[in-house]
Amino acid sequence: MWGKGLVAGLKVTWGHWFGKKETVYYPEERLPMTERFRGGHLVLDDKKCIACKLCAMGCPNAALDLTVSVDEDKKRHMDSYKHQIGRCMYCDLCIEACPVKALSWDKNYEGSSYFKEDMTYDAVVEAKNRRGSNE
Repeated sequence: MWGKGLVAGLKVTWGHWFGKKETVYYPEERLPMTERFRGGHLVLDDKKCIACKLCAMGCPNAALDLTVSVDEDKKRHMDSYKHQIGRCMYCDLCIEACPVKALSWDKNYEGSSYFKEDMTYDAVVEAKNRRGSNE
Protein backbone atom coordinates (compact mmCIF):
# COMPACT_ATOMS: atom_id res chain seq x y z
CA MET A 1 0.00 0.00 0.00
CA TRP A 2 1.59 3.26 -1.13
CA GLY A 3 -0.27 5.49 1.36
CA LYS A 4 1.31 3.86 4.41
CA GLY A 5 4.48 5.99 4.20
CA LEU A 6 2.43 9.13 3.56
CA VAL A 7 0.33 8.51 6.66
CA ALA A 8 3.43 7.89 8.80
CA GLY A 9 5.04 11.11 7.50
CA LEU A 10 1.92 13.17 8.12
CA LYS A 11 1.67 11.75 11.63
CA VAL A 12 5.17 13.06 12.42
CA THR A 13 4.43 16.42 10.76
CA TRP A 14 1.16 16.95 12.60
CA GLY A 15 2.80 15.87 15.87
CA HIS A 16 5.38 18.64 15.50
CA TRP A 17 2.79 21.14 14.29
CA PHE A 18 0.49 20.74 17.28
CA GLY A 19 3.14 19.75 19.82
CA LYS A 20 4.77 21.92 22.45
CA LYS A 21 6.98 24.66 21.04
CA GLU A 22 10.48 24.78 22.49
CA THR A 23 11.73 28.32 22.01
CA VAL A 24 14.67 29.71 23.96
CA TYR A 25 14.94 33.49 24.11
CA TYR A 26 18.70 33.41 23.77
CA PRO A 27 20.18 36.57 25.25
CA GLU A 28 17.94 36.38 28.31
CA GLU A 29 17.91 32.57 28.64
CA ARG A 30 20.79 30.20 28.05
CA LEU A 31 20.69 26.57 27.06
CA PRO A 32 22.02 24.22 29.74
CA MET A 33 25.12 22.37 28.56
CA THR A 34 25.68 18.68 29.13
CA GLU A 35 28.58 17.23 31.12
CA ARG A 36 30.32 16.06 27.95
CA PHE A 37 30.25 19.50 26.28
CA ARG A 38 33.64 20.55 24.91
CA GLY A 39 34.08 24.24 24.41
CA GLY A 40 34.72 27.58 25.94
CA HIS A 41 37.77 28.10 28.10
CA LEU A 42 39.97 25.62 29.88
CA VAL A 43 39.43 25.78 33.62
CA LEU A 44 42.64 25.06 35.49
CA ASP A 45 42.58 24.05 39.14
CA ASP A 46 45.99 25.48 40.05
CA LYS A 47 45.85 23.84 43.50
CA LYS A 48 45.88 20.39 41.86
CA CYS A 49 48.22 21.16 38.95
CA ILE A 50 51.72 19.67 39.29
CA ALA A 51 53.15 21.58 36.27
CA CYS A 52 54.16 18.44 34.41
CA LYS A 53 53.42 19.91 30.93
CA LEU A 54 51.78 16.69 29.73
CA CYS A 55 48.75 18.66 28.54
CA ALA A 56 50.92 20.84 26.28
CA MET A 57 52.74 17.78 24.94
CA GLY A 58 49.43 16.09 24.17
CA CYS A 59 48.04 19.05 22.21
CA PRO A 60 48.34 18.34 18.46
CA ASN A 61 48.00 22.02 17.45
CA ALA A 62 50.32 23.51 20.10
CA ALA A 63 47.45 25.60 21.43
CA LEU A 64 48.83 25.53 24.99
CA ASP A 65 51.79 27.65 26.08
CA LEU A 66 52.99 26.92 29.61
CA THR A 67 55.62 28.70 31.67
CA VAL A 68 56.93 26.70 34.63
CA SER A 69 59.43 27.77 37.28
CA VAL A 70 61.34 25.60 39.73
CA ASP A 71 62.00 26.87 43.26
CA GLU A 72 64.94 26.08 45.55
CA ASP A 73 63.21 22.93 46.85
CA LYS A 74 62.99 21.67 43.25
CA LYS A 75 59.24 22.02 43.29
CA ARG A 76 57.60 23.10 40.02
CA HIS A 77 55.16 26.02 39.91
CA MET A 78 52.96 27.15 37.03
CA ASP A 79 53.63 30.80 36.15
CA SER A 80 51.36 31.10 33.13
CA TYR A 81 49.03 28.77 31.28
CA LYS A 82 47.98 30.36 28.00
CA HIS A 83 45.33 28.69 25.91
CA GLN A 84 45.14 29.95 22.32
CA ILE A 85 41.49 29.40 21.54
CA GLY A 86 41.88 30.15 17.82
CA ARG A 87 44.25 27.20 17.43
CA CYS A 88 42.33 24.78 19.63
CA MET A 89 40.28 22.08 17.95
CA TYR A 90 38.63 20.99 21.23
CA CYS A 91 39.87 17.41 20.90
CA ASP A 92 40.05 16.91 24.70
CA LEU A 93 43.54 15.36 24.55
CA CYS A 94 44.92 17.91 27.01
CA ILE A 95 42.29 17.00 29.60
CA GLU A 96 42.82 13.28 29.08
CA ALA A 97 46.62 13.67 29.46
CA CYS A 98 46.40 15.42 32.84
CA PRO A 99 47.39 12.86 35.52
CA VAL A 100 45.76 14.78 38.41
CA LYS A 101 42.60 15.89 36.52
CA ALA A 102 43.31 19.59 37.04
CA LEU A 103 41.79 20.63 33.68
CA SER A 104 38.19 20.84 32.56
CA TRP A 105 36.04 22.83 30.13
CA ASP A 106 33.66 25.54 31.26
CA LYS A 107 30.15 25.54 29.85
CA ASN A 108 30.44 28.81 27.94
CA TYR A 109 29.47 28.32 24.30
CA GLU A 110 29.81 31.99 23.36
CA GLY A 111 33.26 31.91 21.80
CA SER A 112 33.15 34.71 19.28
CA SER A 113 35.57 37.63 19.27
CA TYR A 114 36.37 40.60 17.07
CA PHE A 115 40.08 40.71 17.87
CA LYS A 116 42.76 38.03 17.67
CA GLU A 117 44.24 39.15 21.01
CA ASP A 118 41.01 38.17 22.76
CA MET A 119 41.53 34.57 21.64
CA THR A 120 44.44 34.04 24.07
CA TYR A 121 43.31 33.06 27.54
CA ASP A 122 45.51 32.76 30.65
CA ALA A 123 44.02 30.07 32.89
CA VAL A 124 46.34 30.82 35.86
CA VAL A 125 45.21 34.45 36.02
CA GLU A 126 41.56 33.39 35.78
CA ALA A 127 42.04 30.78 38.53
CA LYS A 128 43.51 33.43 40.80
CA ASN A 129 40.64 35.81 39.96
CA ARG A 130 38.06 33.11 40.73
CA ARG A 131 39.77 32.25 44.00
CA GLY A 132 40.02 35.95 44.92
CA SER A 133 36.31 36.56 44.25
CA ASN A 134 35.28 33.52 46.31
CA GLU A 135 37.31 34.53 49.35
